[in-house]
Amino acid sequence: MEVTIHLRDQGLPGSGPAVGSQEEILRCIQDEYVRVYLDKLGIEATPANKAHMLKFRPLDDCEVHGIWSEENPNQGSANALKIAPPMRYRAGFEYGEVGETDIDKGMFSYLYGDVQKLNVEPPPIPGRTILPVHISEEAGEDGRRTVNVAKELMEELEREKQEVEREKLRQKQRQKETNAAGGAAAAVPGASLDTDRKDRLKQELEVLKTKFILPFACERPVKEGSKRMEICPWPPSGPLDLELTATRAEQISQPLAVEMESIQKGLKIWVKDQMPLELLSHYGKDDPRLLEDLRSKLYGRELCQLTGLLAHLLYWMVFGSCRQSDKPRLAQRALQGLFAAAHELWVNLESQHRRELPQGRNLAMPCVLLTIKQGIYRCYELQYPNLFGEIGGEWEMRQMLYDRINTLLMRLFDPDNLLARFGRLDGSGTAMALSRRLDLLASAESQNCTKQKRLQGRANRATPLVRAALQASRATSGGGYGTNNPKTRTLLGRSDRGGCAGPTSVVVPPEDGRWRDRLLQSAMQRVGIGLLLPSVSPKSSGSASAQTAPSGASAPATSAAAKMHAFGVEKAQALADAPKSAR
Repeated sequence: MEVTIHLRDQGLPGSGPAVGSQEEILRCIQDEYVRVYLDKLGIEATPANKAHMLKFRPLDDCEVHGIWSEENPNQGSANALKIAPPMRYRAGFEYGEVGETDIDKGMFSYLYGDVQKLNVEPPPIPGRTILPVHISEEAGEDGRRTVNVAKELMEELEREKQEVEREKLRQKQRQKETNAAGGAAAAVPGASLDTDRKDRLKQELEVLKTKFILPFACERPVKEGSKRMEICPWPPSGPLDLELTATRAEQISQPLAVEMESIQKGLKIWVKDQMPLELLSHYGKDDPRLLEDLRSKLYGRELCQLTGLLAHLLYWMVFGSCRQSDKPRLAQRALQGLFAAAHELWVNLESQHRRELPQGRNLAMPCVLLTIKQGIYRCYELQYPNLFGEIGGEWEMRQMLYDRINTLLMRLFDPDNLLARFGRLDGSGTAMALSRRLDLLASAESQNCTKQKRLQGRANRATPLVRAALQASRATSGGGYGTNNPKTRTLLGRSDRGGCAGPTSVVVPPEDGRWRDRLLQSAMQRVGIGLLLPSVSPKSSGSASAQTAPSGASAPATSAAAKMHAFGVEKAQALADAPKSAR
């Protein structure tokens, strides 16, 4: 756009003999140019608009020509200034314009450089239809291509519809076949999981990992809601009792009272609907009936009975000291009875799962232990909701209860924590990192807990049941009943390597002949010695007791104790010679 500025008529500098400086003249010309330019564009020439336009320095690239009057062409100053835009913006100098010569092109290239021509023509598109047509394909004038594309789309949709119908028929046929064979595959947990159920099981698995599954259960927040985590290993020794405030002690002063039917009902609901059995093992993918059979055995009567016994034993060991002095407490002899009965039930469950289920040791027993832990916690949640409830309870009390449950079952049945793990979960990076940290903490705790000694102790480990049956921790000559043989004492010494929990870490092994007899029978049943204790006459048993009893110790009073005392060396040797895996 060309702009003409009149000098004499507007009274600008240069119209008379007295003129200002060059900067003043240039500023006045710029101001007048911007004013005229904005007027031609229909924009009000406000100071703000002028300042905004002057930012782009519009006169730097323009051509300025002087205009003189024809009446007096010899005058010293021009009458007007003609400001023209650059050559590339003028009409008639566009590339490809008719009449353009090579000289014009050369001059344009010399002044402004080579400019590539951009094709801004829109691509050809077919006519608009109600069906989608590929944009790269041009439609014919008569629209035949559009009709063909629509026909192909309809055929493809019909084929997909037929395939969906055939798949539904195949699914119905498979369901009929599985029902005829004894159960629908869709109803078998583990065969297939819908999205909602899988999400629920994943949430439940995360909760169980923070409570009972190693090594995840050993990591917890420093306090409720904190992102800072700490490692709390399960102690193999030490007391289990808690020191509670007066308010908490008053709430828990009433002993645990949960009926057997209530425990079985709660476990059945949890095992069937909430236990993430499909996410704990890969066995269910190949054989869904394996998980179904295992699930049906996880709420049996013996398992529920063991859960109730352990819940009561845990109460008297953890919260018995919180009861007032005027209230009765459970005697040590009764605790020993609970200890012996729990071991007897555990051996029965172990034998049942090993005999009836494949992968019984690798999958069934860890699931049994997990179910027992959940059942024990559920008993306390029902009895004391203000302390251990998920909604109205206290976070600190729940954490202490989780620790006591895990520690009690570790000391009773699983000293090496082999059943508190699942192989499918141990392969994750988080699990391996936590396991390394636990190993470092155990090695730093004592020289007897190094990794090498723990492996040596695990290879020669005697179960807590065998140690309790042999009375290995009794402070008597020769190590106690059943440990008079030096080979047995050597094996028990190797078993103690690595910081293994002793039999007295829970309850002192029973001295009552009835419970000791049942412990020994259970130990022999577990290692596969199908022999009953021989009948020993009172006379011979008394003489044997007098010969082997230590000085200052009274002879066994009951016949069962006499039988064990007289037959201890032979049975200890048989237990010592049993396979290491059975021990």
